[in-house]
Amino acid sequence: MPPAPQSSPLLIGAALLGAGLILRNWQPSALSLPEPPDVPHRDSGWQKAARRTRDVFARVLPGNMTGSIGRTLVIMGAGLVLIRLLDMAVDDQEALF
Repeated sequence: MPPAPQSSPLLIGAALLGAGLILRNWQPSALSLPEPPDVPHRDSGWQKAARRTRDVFARVLPGNMTGSIGRTLVIMGAGLVLIRLLDMAVDDQEALF
């Protein structure tokens, strides 16, 4: 297999960065978590425990899943580009890519 061109980490990093920015801006309503209603709860026992557990998980999750995926892709792309640019500054024998 021939070696990859030295610009491929930059291109892949830029593609990841661009895809992440698109996903962060495009947030379809189908992937949004619903807002909890402001009504008093009348449950007890196992139902109350299940509701409280669900509410804790809902607070931890992002409001829209594409925002979280987009942020991850932006971080990965920026990291890959940064590593490649720093790799170009070091000695050829110490280079990673």
